[in-house]
Amino acid sequence: MSTDPLNTGLSALEAYSTSIDVSANNVANVGTTGFQAQSVEFENIYAGAVAARISTNSAAGGLDPTGTATNVAIAGPGFFVLQGPSGSTTYTRDGNFVPSANGFLVDAASGFAVQGASGGPIAIPSGVSALAIGADGTVTGTLPSGQATTFGRVALAAFQNPGGLLRTGGGYQASANSGSVLLGAPATAGYGSLISGFLESSNVDIADEMVKMIASQAAFDANAKSVRTADQMLKTTLNID
Repeated sequence: MSTDPLNTGLSALEAYSTSIDVSANNVANVGTTGFQAQSVEFENIYAGAVAARISTNSAAGGLDPTGTATNVAIAGPGFFVLQGPSGSTTYTRDGNFVPSANGFLVDAASGFAVQGASGGPIAIPSGVSALAIGADGTVTGTLPSGQATTFGRVALAAFQNPGGLLRTGGGYQASANSGSVLLGAPATAGYGSLISGFLESSNVDIADEMVKMIASQAAFDANAKSVRTADQMLKTTLNID
């Protein structure tokens, strides 16, 4: 069975274009808190190379000190759980949390409520001072009366295959490939503990991404030439009397 050089080249062009886009997105998010780099896994088929899947690097990023007691990084596995509008759920490694005007602990970027280990959002009364999140996720603070109080405990989510999570604008969503979500609390078996006063930096390796982009661009250009050559050959064949 003969191969079609035109379709083979076009297949490779699409695959390497996807690889370039993924690397470019990684580079663009090198400064995004909690961002996890993605990579394209290629697969050779009869018609040529294809981008079989896009996997996520779940390795932890570095720690950036902030000095803010409601900023927390996860030391180990797990994702924070954010409750969005209409019952949507987002998972993130970005622990930049603040008390909201309507009285809940929320993600500073999206405004989504941080889910507590009890299942609901964590309520923070007005006027609370010295708000802090401990290594086990316990949220504490001082009421206007001067009484030290515990307001709840931050939940963590674990997945059988975290690399299978679907990326969204503000984090990740579960998928059939990631498996069912398992909810727990920080500093318990199977879940990481929290480090207060720090945020997890992106785990993107900028040098590695640049190498990938250069290699993918070279492969894209080579296949573009093969497509042009195959196209010319086809035109010549059709013009033969």
